Amino acid sequence: MKLATVGKGGSGKTTIAGTLTRIFAERGNKILAIDGDPNPNLAHTLGLTRSEVEKITYIPPSIMKQGERVNDVVQMVPTIPREEIISEYGVKAAPYVDLLVMGQPAHGSAGSGCMCASHRAVRGLVAELTAFGEHTVTDMEAGLEHLKRGTARHVDMMLIVAEPYYRSLEAAMRTAELSRELEIPFIKLVANKVRNSSDEEAIRTFCDQHGIDVIGVVPLDDNLVEAERLEKAPYDFKPDSPGVQSIRKIAQEIDSLGVN
Repeated sequence: MKLATVGKGGSGKTTIAGTLTRIFAERGNKILAIDGDPNPNLAHTLGLTRSEVEKITYIPPSIMKQGERVNDVVQMVPTIPREEIISEYGVKAAPYVDLLVMGQPAHGSAGSGCMCASHRAVRGLVAELTAFGEHTVTDMEAGLEHLKRGTARHVDMMLIVAEPYYRSLEAAMRTAELSRELEIPFIKLVANKVRNSSDEEAIRTFCDQHGIDVIGVVPLDDNLVEAERLEKAPYDFKPDSPGVQSIRKIAQEIDSLGVN
């Protein structure tokens, strides 16, 4: 299964991605986690320390090149064998979890307005490297630009993470529309940082109006905030917290869908 998380900045998509990865891995599933955000933070939510994160070798966009065009879509192919990508750039983030982190914007690129090479590299990695694990979990960058470029074209499931306020839900609606255009098989929404029943009702009402399926609800949990402050994985910091337990239920829902 190839799963990607996406959401407005600050929505909590990285926490969802990292915690889902750890939950899938505890069953003995081999996971390939890809951090495709130019501001990478997935490593901490998987459990790596600051010193371990500083040793990560980012993957340069040049690792992928354009290949043949299939159905009007240019395919991305690796410039080195897939095994070498894992061995040279992969980091053992947790039991059964390998992490790849895409390169940050190059120095001097500020104001260039284009992350085309990085988008192409992420798209290629998602398509090419799934064979290394039963699950591939990709933390996409915030916003919609990568979807417009088709970066997430090759995923099986798009998990849209949204908070209970209008701008976040409006962004989720546009994400769902673009995901449908890309013909992603499963498009689900995670309601995150939900404070009460009114928040949940507002999200569900909005999603019903726009034909978006809600796969789970994650409460506003101070334990998740504290784990982030301490740069620890929520899964390790307090595995029985309401937030982690709700994400565990989402993992069960994903299993029940039979996504392959």
